[in-house]
Amino acid sequence: MTLVPSRYNFVVQDDGARTALFNTLTGGLMMLEGRDAIELGAVLLQTGLRLSGDEFPSDLLARLRGGGYLVAEASDEIAEIRERFWRARGEAPVVITITTTMDCNLACYYCYEERSASRLKTDDVEKLVTLGLDRVAASRRPALHVDWYGGEPLLNPEFIETASVALQEACAARGIAYVSSIISNGSLWPDDVERFITRHRVRQVQISFDGLKAHHDKRRRYRRLHRQKDGGEQPSSFERAVALVDRLVKCVRVDVRYNTDRENLEDMLPFLDFARDRGWFDADFPAVFQPARLAAYSQSSSFMRRLELTIAEFDDAREKVRNKLSGVASVEESEIPDGFPYPKTSVCAALANNSAVLGAEGSIYRCGLQVGEQGRAVGSLHDKNAPPSAQSASQLPGSNDSEWWQSFDPTKQPTCSSCSFLPICWGGCPKKHLEQDQHALREQGRYWRTNLPRLIAQAAGFASSPVLAEFSESLQFRMSNDSVDGRRC
Repeated sequence: MTLVPSRYNFVVQDDGARTALFNTLTGGLMMLEGRDAIELGAVLLQTGLRLSGDEFPSDLLARLRGGGYLVAEASDEIAEIRERFWRARGEAPVVITITTTMDCNLACYYCYEERSASRLKTDDVEKLVTLGLDRVAASRRPALHVDWYGGEPLLNPEFIETASVALQEACAARGIAYVSSIISNGSLWPDDVERFITRHRVRQVQISFDGLKAHHDKRRRYRRLHRQKDGGEQPSSFERAVALVDRLVKCVRVDVRYNTDRENLEDMLPFLDFARDRGWFDADFPAVFQPARLAAYSQSSSFMRRLELTIAEFDDAREKVRNKLSGVASVEESEIPDGFPYPKTSVCAALANNSAVLGAEGSIYRCGLQVGEQGRAVGSLHDKNAPPSAQSASQLPGSNDSEWWQSFDPTKQPTCSSCSFLPICWGGCPKKHLEQDQHALREQGRYWRTNLPRLIAQAAGFASSPVLAEFSESLQFRMSNDSVDGRRC
């Protein structure tokens, strides 16, 4: 049998004599030492090399084949990735993201959502329950995850109270497991925080910060309509969010998201000291810190380009966060939530076959970042011409997005299909592909070129930084001519 090096091999060396082999398709990590290991690493990166297997001792050959570093010439690695991707789409948990309102009490300067008076009403609850049950039935998975979303979801507490009870009762009657999560600015929660968490089966809460008090309050001001009506003093949005996290970490997982750009980067490390002093990282439910890079999420927020940190600048900031919180708290990177570049086996909810995003006006979307963009809706909860069981899937006239979402496959994208990061990336954010946002797609490739060496070295236990700090673009794209119609990501 003729063997060839996998297209998904990567090699990292430390400043001693150790070599780490990593394969993005299998997740295999293999440690070798000595000059022979360096030469072997070079061999495994060659394109078009054909081997018989006799070149290696039998035990080494078995390890190389077992880890996926050497594969049969006739094997189709891209087909394996494709099969894994579509299996993940079909087996993904059912997540219904519910936008209770498009209104918000804060005026974050970078917000990409269009505020409006749209809000879900208690009259919508029955159809919402039908939507959730239909999606669970289609998935054949006995579980439903509800994500309360906005705007600020707690500007519509009546709907949450009514819908949550109805969904939980419907799931319990059918033996369906139910949990929820909520994304909030933390300034409008009810007084009974702990009971709210229990009552609504909340498993996870995300609270966002924009720095310490001065920066946060400047960037997250109360909107005029939501200021205290009696003219008296009210706690700032920072003070309210801090007081809330103080209580939440005693009863539920809290993801403390820090939104950063050029104007508040200086607060990031001092904010960690602040959070540590408040006991957030050693509470009953230790907070997880999530550094987030503010960027142009949609065309309406394209002005953010001038304030965005570059990938290199953001990576440098995250490295400082990791160092500061090492042994103290969990730091979650969106690209590698498990802390290791495992081959992907899950998809975002936008690609899950049976998940949905319900807009505050009753439209159904695939992606939460599209809520409110009527031209992006793929269905409606209020389609009177469709029977209740079909309303969750009815496509709006003139909408092409539904078909696009259903057929999206990164293994068939011209650039992604030739990229050696594909098994651990799956093309990144599919919304960026839909919008053909080449800037964001190039940044995705840049992230993996600059971070994968570090992640491999960290997993290998290297005490020092890897010799090669960044993978080349030619290593990322290992086609016969190292090009894909002149395109790169």
